[in-house]
Amino acid sequence: MRHFRDQAGVEWKVFLTARGNDAVSREHSLPEAFREGWLVFESATEKRRLAPIPANWQTLSNEELAAFCAKAAPQSARAKANEGKAGPAPDALRPKLQEAEKQLDRTLAEVCETPTASRLDTGQLIRVEESLAMAAEAAKEAVSIRRKMKADSDRPNDASARTTRSGENDTAERGDRGKRP
Repeated sequence: MRHFRDQAGVEWKVFLTARGNDAVSREHSLPEAFREGWLVFESATEKRRLAPIPANWQTLSNEELAAFCAKAAPQSARAKANEGKAGPAPDALRPKLQEAEKQLDRTLAEVCETPTASRLDTGQLIRVEESLAMAAEAAKEAVSIRRKMKADSDRPNDASARTTRSGENDTAERGDRGKRP
């Protein structure tokens, strides 16, 4: 395990999640890049993972670790850990959603700039696969946050959400859906 601070001063710990005994069962559920293990970057407020594992990650400089941390895919909190708890207000989730969407935009842009697959060597194809795995993780995170924000705004005890939904329903009934006032 290593500890470092990124350029923003955020304290991170990084550790290896190695391929375990259940690797055969994980073989089909994990993106290929993660099947041999990954690095976990964890701060007080977020968790990220990176695969494949950079060579000699234990001896990299703090700056190099911070660069890998910036490339790592953000992880969503597991649903079971949050069951029965009141979640953060939708506005509190917005920065996480924006970060997930930025990660998705970055990784999709990276893949879209890639030449035709037939012109790529194996290493380049592996990087495309890793980028797509990160994009999938970022998309899952964005979907999860959007669903959480929607569920929070749909709670019956939220008067402002009821008013907003009522107004949206009125707009939809008039056939004005999608038009801005």
